[in-house]
Amino acid sequence: MKNSNNLFKKFVLFMGIFNFPIGIWMITESLLNKTGESLITNVVSGEFIIFTGAALVWSTTKLSSRAPIIVWNGLVRFFSVLFVIYASTNGEVPEPMFYISGMDLLLAITFIFGTAKVTGVPLSKLIVGKTNDV
Repeated sequence: MKNSNNLFKKFVLFMGIFNFPIGIWMITESLLNKTGESLITNVVSGEFIIFTGAALVWSTTKLSSRAPIIVWNGLVRFFSVLFVIYASTNGEVPEPMFYISGMDLLLAITFIFGTAKVTGVPLSKLIVGKTNDV
């Protein structure tokens, strides 16, 4: 179990670090293509992605007590995928978004159920922010 715990921590750490260039890219592209409202929403979204990456990186330093952060990141990703599926009913979703959503769905499943498996904490406790740490 120790090996899978270490592998899971490295995976979450890598995914957290990977959020930084994505967020920076979103902010940079928004600043270069100033278009009013989308500038604001894309910059804020990029900042949120950077913050999420920082939270994931931070959570790996003490997984036993910060596991709910990873679970909630997975839940946010899962509901984002559902939103893309809903938006696709209008047919106005760019094709690359489907590939990104597919990757996000895999990450969501891994983060939600992997955290529960690695920590041994039931998902119902992790969702409400509780762990086995005293």
